[in-house]
Amino acid sequence: MSDWISQMEGLALGSRLRRFSDHLSSEINAVYKAKKVDFNPRHFPVISLICLNPNDQLSIRDIAEETALTHSSISQTVTKLEEIGLCKRETSTTDERRIIVRPTDKALELVEVQLKPIWEAIQTVTNENLPSDATGFWPALSQAEDIMYGEPLSRKILKLL
Repeated sequence: MSDWISQMEGLALGSRLRRFSDHLSSEINAVYKAKKVDFNPRHFPVISLICLNPNDQLSIRDIAEETALTHSSISQTVTKLEEIGLCKRETSTTDERRIIVRPTDKALELVEVQLKPIWEAIQTVTNENLPSDATGFWPALSQAEDIMYGEPLSRKILKLL
């Protein structure tokens, strides 16, 4: 059976990356489920950043900038994490207009006891199973991101039309 999305190359890049991301998320969810850890991989960027840097005064904006995700996405994740007791918002001690996102003790314990070993295993296995040619997967991905985030792709496409 042929793989239409792969055959379409750049025309279906977004679909192919989404498919890859969905597959990876499904596999990671299977690991959490097998280890009986109630954790949503979508929460990883926020929970890892605030728990691995608990003394930093990170606002939603700081987290968005640090992760290169949208402010809206980070805000929604923080709200969800608050609802399940994994973070709290506090007013900054240096600027009352700034709201700081802090991990709860529950989050810190979850990360230290259950999530860190899983994350280390995920990192090991993914790094071992990604292409390792001369340039390597991570540098190639970074280079592709730099190109895509440089001159807007829409502008380049419109130049051809």
